[in-house]
Amino acid sequence: MASQRALLPRSAPAASGVSSRSIAALLDRLEAAPIECHSLMVVRRGHVVAEGWWAPYSAERLHLLYSLTKSFTSVAVGLAIADGLLSLDDRVVDVLPGHVPDGITEQARRITVHHLHTWSTVPLTGPRLELHLRSPLMTRPDVA
Repeated sequence: MASQRALLPRSAPAASGVSSRSIAALLDRLEAAPIECHSLMVVRRGHVVAEGWWAPYSAERLHLLYSLTKSFTSVAVGLAIADGLLSLDDRVVDVLPGHVPDGITEQARRITVHHLHTWSTVPLTGPRLELHLRSPLMTRPDVA
C-alpha cells in the first residue's frame, strides 16, 4: 500500500483548513446512524486529512465496489463533456470503434453515450460493451 499512499499525500486536518472536531462529529454521527460504514476518506485540497476503516475492513483488504463504479464513470463522462471530448449524443460505435463487434444490428449502432450512461438500453446478457452491442435490446422508443 505504500506506493498507493504516495498518490494522495497525507496532512493534518488543520493544515488543510479542516476542523478535527468536525471530523470527530462526523464519525460520531456515522456510528449512531443505522448504516454499515466500511471506510471513510476525507480529502481536502489534494491531501488526505482523515481516513479510517470499520472492522473487518482495512486499507490492505481488497474491497469490491460494485455500483460505486457508476459514480466514478459519471464523473469521468462529465469531465469529458466539459472538456469537449464527448457528447451525450455521440454514438458509442463512433466513440469506441475498437470495441464494436462485427455484425451488430442497426438498433445497436444507434446507441448513444446517453443511453449507456442512463441505462436506457439494458442488454439481456453480459455487461461488457461487446456483449451489450450484440445482445437483444429492450424496445425503447428513443432507440428503436
